[in-house]
Amino acid sequence: MGAMMPILPEDEQVRGGVYLCQTGPCTSCGSCCGLYNVCGLSREGLRSVLIQRTEAFARVPRSIDAILAFEQERLDIEGRDHPIPDFHHCVFVGLIRDGGERVGCLLHPMADGNAGVDWRGLSFYGGAACKHFFCPTYDLLEARWKRLVRQVVDDWYAYGLIIPEHRLLAALLGAVEGRLGRELDPDALSPDGQAALAELLRVKLDWPLRSPDTPLAWNFFSTRRTERPGFDANQPGDPLLLQALRELDTLPENTAPALERLEKLLDRAVASLSRK
Repeated sequence: MGAMMPILPEDEQVRGGVYLCQTGPCTSCGSCCGLYNVCGLSREGLRSVLIQRTEAFARVPRSIDAILAFEQERLDIEGRDHPIPDFHHCVFVGLIRDGGERVGCLLHPMADGNAGVDWRGLSFYGGAACKHFFCPTYDLLEARWKRLVRQVVDDWYAYGLIIPEHRLLAALLGAVEGRLGRELDPDALSPDGQAALAELLRVKLDWPLRSPDTPLAWNFFSTRRTERPGFDANQPGDPLLLQALRELDTLPENTAPALERLEKLLDRAVASLSRK
């Protein structure tokens, strides 16, 4: 886990006061581009596809026809069926390697080979999306929690799956603060505390008690799929933990073992954060 992350210059330019999109050499989020809306999702598989795209796009002449032909070619290679049909998956997401490795837009004017030309208008959402769209986390999560996630999650695959989950983050981090009896300070975390919080937040990636039929990607463009169905978060128990279980798509029959498992993760995080 790295050192304390400074305030970024972009923080003053976005609503909510904490920039979340491209935050470090190895951390960025492509979730709004439908990055994770693929069948058989895994880090290794997704990274392999991103490498292929990036290398193939480097050979594409920078013209409208050639770029649109690249899009159709990638769709033919990668397929057009996605777990969430109404959530677009953009094939212009690739890898940025400038001292690290993170996801980014191949059409961006600063991307390799574009010579400052902005080709994003050829994408599904158009060039204005990057300037005017901000995921709900920007508005709906406490600033200290946004800074904390930005600091402790240091891998693009994990970061992009975790940062859009504002309800899950509020439940988990709220539960931690409740047990500590104080607010978390992103600037005062020990290495052990950072590691423990990262472990807790990564529960999103491999929660074993979730419904296997629910896509891991979170579709915040659709008003139909932003609330998790099927889990009663109003049953007896810690409301924050029950909220977390719902956001993790926990099967109702797994409630008891899920609560026990989550309590243990919280205990480890709180113990690490309590040590001087």
